[in-house]
Amino acid sequence: MLTVRLDETTERRLAEACRQLGCSKSEAVKQSLAEWLERFEPLPDPYELGKDLFDAGEPATPPQDPQRRAIWDYLHDKYRAR
Repeated sequence: MLTVRLDETTERRLAEACRQLGCSKSEAVKQSLAEWLERFEPLPDPYELGKDLFDAGEPATPPQDPQRRAIWDYLHDKYRAR
């Protein structure tokens, strides 16, 4: 359990925003804190994001996603064995 003390101005602003949004102060603070904490989560691993684009020693199958397919086609054309 966490207790937070707010100055009067912040408390008033929070209460007004919650009134307009129709939510409780606890809900607003929880949501704001969750969004703030997301900034500190590590970014996805670049390899994991594109591992379906990398050749693993066997012929790769083209991705279904159009953007990934465009990248796959570009790299395939650029590095195709000649």
